[in-house]
Amino acid sequence: SGYRIKRIESMTGCKVHISGKHHPMKIDITSNMFQNVTKGISMIEESLMKFVSDENSEKRMLYELVSTAEGTYKFKRNNGLRMLYRNNEWWALFDLPYNVRGNSGEYHGKFLTQLQPSLSGDCRIELFGDTFGVPLEHTSPFVLIRGTKHKDVKDAVSIVRDKMRRHQNRGPGRGCDCTPKW
Repeated sequence: SGYRIKRIESMTGCKVHISGKHHPMKIDITSNMFQNVTKGISMIEESLMKFVSDENSEKRMLYELVSTAEGTYKFKRNNGLRMLYRNNEWWALFDLPYNVRGNSGEYHGKFLTQLQPSLSGDCRIELFGDTFGVPLEHTSPFVLIRGTKHKDVKDAVSIVRDKMRRHQNRGPGRGCDCTPKW
């Protein structure tokens, strides 16, 4: 709200500009002092966290928010992959594909949890969505891959992508028609 933005600006000395009333929204935070920008980002995150009370959607929202804040968080990008480093963990997040059946549909990805034993180090695969017993109120289902070592998470992402691609491309006429294609 306008009140919250004015409060953040007055407490941090930053200028906050929100553009794009539709998707994607962009929040610009500017100041002559980097620590003011960092404080402004934290205050906006806190404000958004209060707005989104669903902790599972919160992970998705936080990932999307900080992945657009270049220069303020640690990222690695290659081959279209965005990996976020936050709270001593690397995160990679992907939307799960959807298959329409009649008037309803289902998200695919439960089989990805079978990959957990083959992952290096402390990497974890977590599926978020009603289908997977982790309800979401404000976002579509997704898979989160996380761990403390960048290389382990990057390797886990390759394994997960390969498994989903095989699911979607099992041969002519036998592949799954779920979208988006990985």
